[in-house]
Amino acid sequence: MSYDLRIGVKVEGLPLIAVIDEPEYSSPTYNLSEMFRACMRWEFEANKWYNIKEVRPKIRKGIYELKTNWKKYKRFEPENGWGDINSALRTLESLEKCIANNVGETPWAKWQEIPEGNLWLSW
Repeated sequence: MSYDLRIGVKVEGLPLIAVIDEPEYSSPTYNLSEMFRACMRWEFEANKWYNIKEVRPKIRKGIYELKTNWKKYKRFEPENGWGDINSALRTLESLEKCIANNVGETPWAKWQEIPEGNLWLSW
C-alpha cells in the first residue's frame, strides 16, 4: 500500500477540492509512515486535505531532519526493505518542489502564482 500525494485547490461555491498537480514521487509506501511522522513532527491522516500554508513548514522540517540528522531516523527504516531514508527524503523534496512550482517560486512554474493559502495537500 502507498499514499497518494496530491495538490489541489478548492472549487468556489462547492465543498470540493480539484486536484491540479502531484509531485514526481507521489506514492510513498505506508512503510515509511513512522519516519515521515517523526521527521516532520506531524500526525497526518491519509486521504485528508491539509492547507499548504500550514503544512509546508512541516515538510521543510522533514527535509532538514532527514538531511542533517539521518542517523536518528535509521531505526524507522522498514525491515522488509520497502522504503528507506533516501526514498523518504526524495518524496519530501519532490513534494516541496511541486509546491514551489505551483506558488510561482520556480522558473518552470505551471501557473502564474497560486497563493499558499489557496493550495491544499492530500497525503
